[in-house]
Formats: sequence, structure tokens, C-alpha cells
Amino acid sequence: MRVRTAGARRLAPRTTIRMFWVWLIALASAIGPVSALAAPRGPLAAPRRPIAPTPEPSRGWSNPRALELAKEAIEAKKAGDAQLCVEKDQASLALEDHPYVKLHLSSCLAAIGKLVEALNKAKDALGAGIRANDEELQRSAQQRVTELLPRIAHVKLQLPKQSTGIKVTFDNIPVRQSLFKQRIAVDPGDHVIEAERSEKGEQEYFKERITLADGEDKVVEIVLKPSQITPGELECLEKATSYEEKLACVERKSSKPNVRVGLEMSGYTDSTNVHVFSPAINASVVSPTAGWNVGASYILDVVTAASPDIVSMASRSFKEQRHASAINGGYKVGDVSLTANANLSSEPDYLSRTLGGSMSVELNDKLITPRVGYNYSNDRIGIRNTPYAQYERNLATHEAEAGVTFVLSPTTLLVTGVTVQFERGEQSKLYRFVPMFPLDVVNLVSPGQSIASVNDNRLSVRPREQLPRERDRIAIGARVNHRFPSGTLRVDERLYTDNWGIKASTTDGRYLHDLGEHLRVWPHLRIHAQSGTSFYRLAYAAEGADGQGTFLLPPFRTGDRELSPMISITAGGGARIALTSERASTQFALIIAGEVMYSYYFKSLFIKSRTAVWGSVGLEAEF
Repeated sequence: MRVRTAGARRLAPRTTIRMFWVWLIALASAIGPVSALAAPRGPLAAPRRPIAPTPEPSRGWSNPRALELAKEAIEAKKAGDAQLCVEKDQASLALEDHPYVKLHLSSCLAAIGKLVEALNKAKDALGAGIRANDEELQRSAQQRVTELLPRIAHVKLQLPKQSTGIKVTFDNIPVRQSLFKQRIAVDPGDHVIEAERSEKGEQEYFKERITLADGEDKVVEIVLKPSQITPGELECLEKATSYEEKLACVERKSSKPNVRVGLEMSGYTDSTNVHVFSPAINASVVSPTAGWNVGASYILDVVTAASPDIVSMASRSFKEQRHASAINGGYKVGDVSLTANANLSSEPDYLSRTLGGSMSVELNDKLITPRVGYNYSNDRIGIRNTPYAQYERNLATHEAEAGVTFVLSPTTLLVTGVTVQFERGEQSKLYRFVPMFPLDVVNLVSPGQSIASVNDNRLSVRPREQLPRERDRIAIGARVNHRFPSGTLRVDERLYTDNWGIKASTTDGRYLHDLGEHLRVWPHLRIHAQSGTSFYRLAYAAEGADGQGTFLLPPFRTGDRELSPMISITAGGGARIALTSERASTQFALIIAGEVMYSYYFKSLFIKSRTAVWGSVGLEAEF
């Protein structure tokens, strides 16, 4: 003998209303045992919202009109008018959310061929029955789900490997990129699949009509054809026996590469009276079909500085210019990509030259791409207004990197990497002088102490900065890119340490949101925190004065607050405004960006914090 719980007794079908719904279930014609709950969702629409709590049938209806509409739906179903049944049930549900109406609606939807929607309604009713412990509803809904599942048809879209920019519609409904190459649940019957892509003003188009039987699985090969296809290409398509051969028939090896040119004007200013104005130009030429690319850039930095470090030495503010140029190129052979780069930076007393290259290989159908690279820099350091022949120091830097890019899904990319750097040579700033203090004063110096107070308490000696001539660095990092329906989230994390004792963490995130075809905006946030070097001191002591002005100085000393314990927060954003349609043969865009940076130094003379503002405006052209 089965024992019922109190809840089960309350839900027993004892009312006239409940008998009415038992009769309705009989009309639904649901058959078969219970099936899996994880049925396919609708093919193109956004995910269905969670099922709202539904009233228990034994408690009757709260809306008499909803009940009347449900009865009319039953009569329409009996009369063989399934479309009217759907309309009446939907009108009833708009007034009152009732699980038994959803189950009846499922049968009417199935009768007009809308099996995917019918399955979703049956699953809704099943979920409501489980929550309400309604055994009758559970049993009937389970039978309905079991009946519908094997009737659902499925479509899988096969697209070219380079599917960027392709827009696909299924029965005039846009297909989300996350569904590309996935198995999509659809209704049996006739459907139209269309796809298009505009590249450098040239339109490519695809259209196919398909008919699916109950439970049929079909792969649709999307082959984008030029707007004007030649007889030879048509003949090639007719003879092609594989998807790859079809793509090869319509792939045109264009001798016209993609050319991009950009102009940018940026400016920087901070609370320490450092101001920088930087005009820049860049250009690149890429041939996707031939597999090569080349690019170049030039930037001019005009710097004016009157920072506390300069003022503390009673020196005038200075102005100088830095010229920096770079060139890079690459070539792809099969799945292997090779790149090379060269950089040159010149100041009145500093010349830096860099050469490097990298190699990457696409593996596992381009889902895994390992990469290795190496750069060598040689810096020539002098003193302003002095020929290199009279004074010259050198700094050599070897940098090696390795990383792997993983395509985790059609919408998620993971980039990992490790970089090691070995620096040998002069790393001290020859214009930075470090104040020295008596031993009994060192512990009395406080962060942010004023220039006047420092000058009153320091010794007369003020040696140049002296840093170790060797520095070994290592950093590991990861980046995650995830594409949402209307935007992309990018998050970076970088962990760093070196043999000078600095340990640092840098977290960077931005979200690029598309506001229509012509506007993309992005907020940006960056947080950097680090410890100081092992030899960094808020105040350095000069020991062993011999009465003749000779002092024993610390072997390593610096006033560079970027080597101290600090934290820095950067917040800002930008926007890209497309001035032309993405289908135009020549495209123009305006890029605007701005950021505010706040840095706090825990152990620094003269200042405790620095606030900086950076902004840029640029014009980009692609043709």
C-alpha cells in the first residue's frame, strides 16, 4: 500500500477543475515513457528565460477569461483547427501562466509543425509538474517530451576556416556566431539559409533551400560566391566532390592587398609637471591570399619636464625630442607563420636599436597555436652636449618569449605566454642624483617629505644614481577574449619578478561593445601593484666621513620611485566611430581614447602620489 504525503494529498485530483484538465491531457495525445530533460533549444532565439512559478490546478483559475480561452482552444483542437488552438492557448497564457495550458499548447504547436517550440512548452510543463509534485502533469509532460524529441531535425553549418565577417540567416533570422559549426535544432519542413560577406567592397553571397524530414540531420556547406561568377567557376563547382574543392573553385587570388594607414595625435600631462606631445603615423599592407604582410610606424615624442627631481637640484626644466620608428613583416607558409621586426629610437643622448623575430605553428585545425620569439636590443648611452667619443655607456638586452594560443570555443580565446629578459650594461639614469643623509637622520625621513626639508637635512654630497649592471626578468601572463552577441570582453593578467627583488601583478580588462554598425565603445581598467627592489631606500645614509668631504656611499642607490613599492590604477575608455559603411571599398574611422592614471608610492621622497591624464585622437583608413 502506497503512503501519500500531506503535500501529495493536497494535489490529488478531487475538483471539477482538475477533472477538466485530465480530459484536456487525454486530448493532447501524448504517448511513450519518460525521456531526457536536456532537449535542444530553439535554433536562433536567445535562451529561454527560467520557468515562472505556476498555480496549482487544484486551486482553480484566478482569471476567468483565461479559463474560457483555454476551453476555446480545446474546442478548436477538436475541430481540427490547430492554428486557432495555438492562438487561443497563447492568449490564455498571456492572462494567466498555467502549466496545463502550456502542455495543451505543445500539442497544437506540434500539429502545425512547430516542433522545437512545442518541445520547449512541454519541458516548461514538466518543470512545473516537478516543482509542484503534480504526478499527473509530470507523467503527461514526460510523454509529450519523449514523443517530440526524435522528431526534431538538426542542421549543422559548415563554414570556411576564415569565417570572420560572414553573416548567416536561417529563415531570415540572424544566426549567432556561437552557433556556427554547431548542431542546431530546427523544425522539419522547408527552410532557407542565406549568408553574405563584404570584403573590400566586393560582395559574396550564398543561398540554399532545404527540406528536412522528421528527425533528419543535415550538414549545409556554405560556399560564398562572388556577385559575378564566371562560367569556369560554375563548371568547377559542378565537378567538385568535397567542400574544400568547392571553396577552391570560388576563391579568387586577388593581387590587391589590404592597405591600412593611421594618423594619431596624443598628449600626456601629470601632477609632477611632465608634459608630452606625441604625433604618430603607421601603415600596413597585408595580403591574406599570398600570406605576407609588412608594416611601419613613426612617433615623435616632445617632452617638457619640471618634475620634483629636477627642481630639487635647482635645475631648469628641460625640453627634448625622441624619434622612434619601427618596421615589421611576416610570411605564412602553410601552417607556419614567420615574422621579423626592427626598431630604432633616438634622443639627444640615447640611441636604441632592436632586432627580433618570431615563429608560430597552427595545430589541431588551428585550435592550438604555439609561438616562440626572440629580440635583441643594443642601447648607446651618452651625456647631453657631449660627443659619444668622450663619454659612452652601453646596455644589451636579450629577450625570449614562448606562448600558446588556444581556441576554447567559437567565442572564447585563451592566450598564454612567458617572457624572460636578460639586461647587461649601464642602467642608471645619469641625470638622476640621490640625496644622502647622516645615519642619525635616515630614520626620521618620511615619505613625501618636501624639497626644502630634504635639503635642510641632507649631506652636501649628492652622487649619481648607481644601479646593478645586470638584471634578469621573468613574466608570465594570460589573456582571455570572449565574444558576446554584441561585444568582446578582454581580460589580461601578468605576474612579474626579477633578481632586483621586484614582484608585481598587473590586471587589465576592457569590454568592447558594439553600438550598431558604426560605433564601438570600450571602458578600460588596469591595476598594477608591486614591491620595491631589494636596494631601494626612502633615504640613503652616507657613512664614514673623514672630515675632508669623503663619504662611504652605498654601492647601489636610486631615486627612481618606479623602483619603489607602489600601486597604480588606470581607468578610461575609448570609441571607434566608423565614418563609412563596412561594405565600402575604402573605409574611414575615427578613434578617440582617454585615460586617467593614479599612482601611489609608499616610500618616495618629495611626492606620495602622481595623477596623470592621457588622451588621443586618430584617423584610420583602410582600402
